[in-house]
Amino acid sequence: MNIELNSKKLFMFFISIIALLVIANGFAIISEHFLSYSHMETIIRLFNVDKEMNIPTLYSSCAMIFASLLLGLIAYVHFNKSEKYLAWAGLSAIFLFLALDEMTELHEMLVGPVRNSLNTTGILYFAWVIPYAALLLVFGLTYFKFLFRLPIKTRNRLILAGVIYVSGALVMELIGGKIAEQHGTDALVYAISYSIEETLEMLGIATLIYTATTYISEQFPTLSIQIKD
Repeated sequence: MNIELNSKKLFMFFISIIALLVIANGFAIISEHFLSYSHMETIIRLFNVDKEMNIPTLYSSCAMIFASLLLGLIAYVHFNKSEKYLAWAGLSAIFLFLALDEMTELHEMLVGPVRNSLNTTGILYFAWVIPYAALLLVFGLTYFKFLFRLPIKTRNRLILAGVIYVSGALVMELIGGKIAEQHGTDALVYAISYSIEETLEMLGIATLIYTATTYISEQFPTLSIQIKD
């Protein structure tokens, strides 16, 4: 059996799901802030991107796992060709970790201890950004040479995916922290900030998936996946 992945169609598939989730999240926010019907609680719980263990969380986790598998496949093919593969394997492991983090809200568990230890306020109100920003810096220094060994198109796409994702996961989280401290997490303005944050994160992962699939098609044009007994 051969498995074929069309990069553009796959990308549009993910974009379509993201669009639907953004619309559903918008309806959930409107329901929470402007409607008082009790039966809306289920919709809010299921589709609000700031809630835990719901449909947006499931989608984001699955998308990250899919990205991790694609990156792992790239590493595996390079390994079989006796080429450098550790950086790709590292990326695969990172996004598998991020998928687990998304499912378990691991970073949220760091907020209390870090905030209490450093007395963070303002943009650092959600204090988990401090250790994760440090890890991001280490990642950037470690992968700098790797990026510039990549084909130009792949490098630019990978950088774009990273900028989009980090803009949501880190930059918007900093802005959201300031808003949450000033207006509270129940404020409409905070709902707008976390909606932008989560949308950017999902778009970043979709762009990463497109980058990985186009890299596979460009670098391994004869690659086929066979399942045998």
